[in-house]
Amino acid sequence: MTFATLKTNVRGQVFPYGVPENLSTVINNYIVEALVHLQKFVPCFQQLNVTKTDVMTGSEGSKTLTSGIEEYVRTTVLAAPDGVINRLYTIDSDSADTNSSSKFDERHYKQKTFKDITEWIRGEEGVDHLKMSTTASASSSTTDPDNVQVGSQLEADTEERAFTGMWAKYRGKLYIAPRLIDSESLVVEWTGFKKSWVDGDTIDGDDPEVQRAVRLYVAKEHARDWDHDSETYQFATAEFNDTVSEMIWECNQKEVIGKQIYPDQGRPS
Repeated sequence: MTFATLKTNVRGQVFPYGVPENLSTVINNYIVEALVHLQKFVPCFQQLNVTKTDVMTGSEGSKTLTSGIEEYVRTTVLAAPDGVINRLYTIDSDSADTNSSSKFDERHYKQKTFKDITEWIRGEEGVDHLKMSTTASASSSTTDPDNVQVGSQLEADTEERAFTGMWAKYRGKLYIAPRLIDSESLVVEWTGFKKSWVDGDTIDGDDPEVQRAVRLYVAKEHARDWDHDSETYQFATAEFNDTVSEMIWECNQKEVIGKQIYPDQGRPS
């Protein structure tokens, strides 16, 4: 389920006659708070996070560089997720044919150190496409290394996609070499605390207990902050806590069963 679908479902369940216009943003914030709360107490809910970032956004012919994408001597730099990265790869987002195999052509990148990234740059620095841009603005971040610039990809670029590459996590940023081209999208699968969602993000909202927990959280917060209804607040809070407890138990059971099936997961067969 996408985050947008979860929002629509929860808003419809808590406010069957429609969300008051002045509370639309407030309710969306409650939904995000509920998801963050679930991650803190239900370890299973920290898993299977997927973050997809398009290098370019906008309609065909007028695409612009996605905000937050920078470059470090032609390696792509962007914010790293708050957790452990399980898999990092790119997909092609530029095919007009949605059934084209290029749509599903994943190019996987290997985890390395930031030192490996800089050594790769030194080894390739004579190549034209690795020269520093003379027109790009410097990064506004105070923690980035020198020479980090705003990304310079253009829709008219003719660079070829890399078949593979490397990535490193350094000072809260991802450094990906070689840089991503204009038609690529970066996909990061990770485990950890996710604190922001966009409408297209996939979440585990198909689980009825997840939707129930989010719905109860929104109901209790609204009852406390706007209706000033202590009875409804206390009832919804008790139901929410019970639902979270059940989710924690179920998560623990999955871990127990997993250990029974795979008693020594770290030992190769």
